[in-house]
Amino acid sequence: MACWRVSLLLTVAVGCHHTRPAVAPRPGQPTAAPVARDLPLTEPVALALDGRDVPVPPARTAVGVQGDAFRKLTERDCVLFAAASSGAANLLDEGSRVPPRGGDCDPARDELQRSVRTHAALELRNRAAADALERFFQLADAEARGQLLRDGFPVLDGQLDRAKKAQAAGIRFPLDVGELTRKRSQLATDLEQTEHASRLLNLDLKRRLGLPYQPAAERLWPAADFAVDPAARDAEAAVAAALADRPELRGLRALYHGLTPDTLPDVRELLKANSALPNQRLPLTLRRLLGRDQGPDPAALAELEVRRKQLLDLIAERERAVADETRAALLDLDAQVTRIGRARERLAGLEVKLADAVKQRLADQPGAELLEAHSRTEVLKARAEVVAEVVAWHQARVRLRAAQGAFAWEAAPGK
Repeated sequence: MACWRVSLLLTVAVGCHHTRPAVAPRPGQPTAAPVARDLPLTEPVALALDGRDVPVPPARTAVGVQGDAFRKLTERDCVLFAAASSGAANLLDEGSRVPPRGGDCDPARDELQRSVRTHAALELRNRAAADALERFFQLADAEARGQLLRDGFPVLDGQLDRAKKAQAAGIRFPLDVGELTRKRSQLATDLEQTEHASRLLNLDLKRRLGLPYQPAAERLWPAADFAVDPAARDAEAAVAAALADRPELRGLRALYHGLTPDTLPDVRELLKANSALPNQRLPLTLRRLLGRDQGPDPAALAELEVRRKQLLDLIAERERAVADETRAALLDLDAQVTRIGRARERLAGLEVKLADAVKQRLADQPGAELLEAHSRTEVLKARAEVVAEVVAWHQARVRLRAAQGAFAWEAAPGK
């Protein structure tokens, strides 16, 4: 009898289910072949990285801009196309069309979810437009520098032609043919690198703007007012605009004002998933407190004020970051105005030297032709420096507008 009782207790404890058959793991399907990690010893020998199999390319001539056709791309079109082509933002917009689930007809909860999705989409569109404009001005820089490099070929070719004629006639010439040939080869390399950068930027921009890649020979041509406004901006007004209009901050404030006992499960889910706004990282304590799966209970309701405080802290942290982002862009703008002035000052001095060299050549003074050619080369380099500084100013302007969320509202319906 005792044995029977023990057997019954064991049966009750472990259950009366049938014993499940053992499941063996399935055969593996490795995606890499096994290797024996045993490398042989060797002696260090010179590496033949000499490119001897590559033929010498033909001499480069100062041809025009590469491309069969060009599409005019304005700054505004760049903003509108890039904002509309943000795939992540489009997904969020489509999510707002999904009707509430059956039995879930709480207007407050639905409004909060729609508001968060809307502001998240606006933030994504703002960033997409800023990234595209960054490439827009990079393309402008590449095309402008390419033209300056092409302008350098006639100057260098003239020097090289005179040096070769002097060498053939046995006349002493101050410039060496080999050195001039090396400089011309380097000029051609610089131009080819610039043209390659332009092709890559076209490839990138077409994708960001939602334009087809084909035809490949059809290029984008940046068309904008590249003037620089040297006037200083009101820093506090710029920061105030950023704090008021940045979609990221508006979305966080919507979360705070929408935090009620009824919407608490939605706020928890949004914060736990870290998807209320893009690229936001929550403090560990906040994630722990708001990351519960169950709905609001008395303990959770008692912590509602604590959570509001935590959201306020998060908003304050992001407001400081956005404000500093705005201030940094303003500092860059002011610094670039000074740098542009310095670059233009150097250019003006070199242009004076070039004008003097031209006068000397017209007066048939000895060595005037070489001096003029050298001065023209220096002027072209100085103009390239001005181009780089002007582009950097416009890129700082783009960062300022992005910090203020301006691109999101510029691309919004009805604008």
